Amino acid sequence: MSRMEPIFSPAADQCFELTGGARYNFVRRRDVVEQLVAEGRYAEACEARYEAFLLLAEAMPDEESIPLRWEHANSRAALGIIYGSATDHFRIGDLEMCVAQLEMLLECDPEDHFEAVNLLALCYVAIGEWELFDDIELDLTDKSAEAVVARLWASLRRSGTLSGELLGLLRSRHKEYYAELISKEHPDNEAFRRDITSERPSRRAEAREWWLLTEPLWREFPEFLEALHR
Repeated sequence: MSRMEPIFSPAADQCFELTGGARYNFVRRRDVVEQLVAEGRYAEACEARYEAFLLLAEAMPDEESIPLRWEHANSRAALGIIYGSATDHFRIGDLEMCVAQLEMLLECDPEDHFEAVNLLALCYVAIGEWELFDDIELDLTDKSAEAVVARLWASLRRSGTLSGELLGLLRSRHKEYYAELISKEHPDNEAFRRDITSERPSRRAEAREWWLLTEPLWREFPEFLEALHR
C-alpha cells in the first residue's frame, strides 16, 4: 500500500491507529489550526479543520466502525479535529452537519473523551429528534452540567414546563452553569482567558466557556432562558 493512503493498524485494545503519510498527519493539521487560531485567523482555522475532517471522513470505511486509539497521537489528533469541526458548525447553526460529525466521533471514540454526547443531545433537542435523544439519554448523567441542561431543555420542549427535579439539580450541583444561563453579561475578557487556559480552570470559567459555545442556540430558542427566569 502506498504511504500516501490511510492505514488503520489494529491495536491490542481492539482499536486502530491511523497513519499513512503526510496527508494523514493529523497532528500537523491540528497544529496548523491552532496556529491560525492563535493569530486570530478564525475563518481560516475553521476551513482548515473542516478540510481535515473531510479527508478523515473519506478515509473511513463505509460499512464498519473504526474506533481510533486515544493513546496514539495521530489518532487522538484526528478525533480532536472531528470534535473541533463539529463545534465550528454548531456555532454557525449548521446543526445537521454538527450531528453527523458528532455521531461519527462517537463511533470513532466510544469512550467519548470529549463528552460529545452532551452537545449531541442539545442538537437532537433543537431539531426535535426525540427517538435519537431517547437512545442516548442514559448517557446523560447528573454529574455533567451540560447533560443536565440538555435534559432540562428537553423537558420544556416536550411538556411545556421545566422539570422541577432537574431544575433543582442544576441550581444546586451545577450552580455556575445556572448562573451563566440567567446572567445578562458573559464577558470574554482577559481574566476569563487566564482562568480557562490555566492548568486548573475554575468551574466558573468552564461554565463561561460552555455558555460562549452554546449562546447561538439560546438566541435561536430564547424560550428556555425565559422559562429559567420565571
